Amino acid sequence: MLCAAAMLGLSGCEGASGGRPVTLADLGLPDRYSTDSTAQPPAQAENLAQWWRHFDDPLLDSLIERVGAADSAANGKTGYQQTVKRIATEAAIARSYVALRTRQAKIENIRAYLAARQDDQAIARFREEAKLVTPLDALQIAADSDRVAAGIPVLEAAIAADAARIAVLTGQPPAALRDQLAPIAPVPVGPAEVAVGAPSDLINRRADVQLAAQRVGRGKIWGGGSSGAVAAYKEVVLQTLEEAENAQTAFAAAKAREAALEKAVDEAEQLAVLARKQYREGLTDHVALQSAERALLGVRDERVGAAADRAAALIDLFTALGGSWEPGANDRRP
Repeated sequence: MLCAAAMLGLSGCEGASGGRPVTLADLGLPDRYSTDSTAQPPAQAENLAQWWRHFDDPLLDSLIERVGAADSAANGKTGYQQTVKRIATEAAIARSYVALRTRQAKIENIRAYLAARQDDQAIARFREEAKLVTPLDALQIAADSDRVAAGIPVLEAAIAADAARIAVLTGQPPAALRDQLAPIAPVPVGPAEVAVGAPSDLINRRADVQLAAQRVGRGKIWGGGSSGAVAAYKEVVLQTLEEAENAQTAFAAAKAREAALEKAVDEAEQLAVLARKQYREGLTDHVALQSAERALLGVRDERVGAAADRAAALIDLFTALGGSWEPGANDRRP
């Protein structure tokens, strides 16, 4: 009888009994992603053993690498389970890090807005002294500034929570990383393109697929249990394909949105400069100036959000493609 591991392509049994791995074709699944636009074979998938290094952020590298290789000496089912857990922890650290940097960027946007409003208030005071406007303009600017500044403590509290989450995920007390993460740094960018390979690569690159194959391998493949065993395995494969497809789509959409918002920020900055000039010259009122300044703050925050979405989509893509697990790692004996 052909053992289940051989049929599902596991190294411990394949070949010994003359079997062959189950392919996507056997499962009735295509070996192309929906995003593949040419008939050419896809480029070889990138090595993601240290996927976080693609973000080129040394602090992020050091945080994720604190997780260590607790599963390096494990093998079989236990090794795969530890690997799946470790990959999830690595992704959670990266997501919390992106969230923290996003909140820092939004605080910087608020501070830039408040600085601009100080300039606006100086103009309003000058025009008030010249009897061109009433004190109402300066008071409205002060009230608006205080209202926007009130958002900073909320963001700071969320940053502290992000830092605590990262610390706990890396095995440290909640407050351990506050000082290290306090300096302002940009949202991680990462590469513009990722070589994802073919869907068939996921069978070997995903530790959870290999774990599913091991579970199926404990039962009978041929005979009465054959259909159910392969169906269970196919369900796991379909889930991994869904994750990979969705991650690619989300990454492409996030890049497009970010590019559009870069242009929108440039346009909003020009509008704000023009509105301030016209207010100084008495060609427009304070309402138009505040509207332009608020629009600029809003689109700057949207751009930061788009950068965060892009980074998060990239993390999801790296994880969907197998994360840091190296095929065969859990079959090696120490």
